[in-house]
Amino acid sequence: MNFKREAKVGLLGLIGIVIFYFGFSYLKGSDLFSTTQSYRVYYKDVMGLEVSNPVTYSGVVVGRVLGMKPDYEKDRVEVTLAIKKEVKLTSNTLVLLSDDGLIGGKLLKLKIQAGEKAQSGQELKGEIESGLMQMMQTKLDPTLKNVDSLTVTLTKVVGEFAQTGQALKVLLASATTSTAGVNGIIANNSKNLSAITGNAAVLTQNLNTLTKSLDAQLKPILEKTGSFTDSLSQVKLGSTVNSLNATIKDLQGVVNGINEGKGTLGKLAGNDSLYVNLDKTAASLNMLLSDMKSNPRRYVHFSLFGGKDKTKK
Repeated sequence: MNFKREAKVGLLGLIGIVIFYFGFSYLKGSDLFSTTQSYRVYYKDVMGLEVSNPVTYSGVVVGRVLGMKPDYEKDRVEVTLAIKKEVKLTSNTLVLLSDDGLIGGKLLKLKIQAGEKAQSGQELKGEIESGLMQMMQTKLDPTLKNVDSLTVTLTKVVGEFAQTGQALKVLLASATTSTAGVNGIIANNSKNLSAITGNAAVLTQNLNTLTKSLDAQLKPILEKTGSFTDSLSQVKLGSTVNSLNATIKDLQGVVNGINEGKGTLGKLAGNDSLYVNLDKTAASLNMLLSDMKSNPRRYVHFSLFGGKDKTKK
């Protein structure tokens, strides 16, 4: 009986060990019922990739991450993949480290390219794919910078508004003081303002009366001016102008005759003998007058006793 119990306990322990092994292998991502091939990929930074994370091809899971270990000499991380045997990889296959949705998980994507068939254990080329978060960060960085600039600008504007508000307060205070002063002046001079208003009303009335008087006086003058204008319009200016032209022609004929030596005036203007004779006559008269002044007795005989002046021979 004791032997049977020990056999049962041993069998149960063995079964437990097998179950634990298979369970642990499953949790590690190993498919015990499928034949797989392993490959190696190297990354500078695995960015949160963990063992058992899926390896996909066109969105279909075709393998798992078996293990990771750092390579200190070359400053990189070696990642071992377990890929299903039916997946035909080439030596040019790319293994992209990518984001697994928005929750921040990681997965590996296979990008099979033309080339020679890859062997189990062969090293494949690894690259890091720009994930959604990186793309969002790349696009958000300029936006964040703009937001920072906008924040700085708004801060300046708010500061300027604060200064403007203070200036408005001072201005309103000054306006209130000025208004109070004006109200005081108006209150103190209300009587004078009333008198000025009354005088302005009287002046306006006088101006209206004067305007009416001027209208009455100017109306006859304007009527006479209109009559005079009508009379001027009725004058026959044409005949007057013709007569004036005829007179000018006659005067022009007289002037032309004088220039040509015709008539008495023409002879006087064209002959200088008259001028010469007149000049000689004037000279003789001057000599005669001078002699009369010097010897008046030659020309005037005067005797107080009526006797005759005897001239010596």
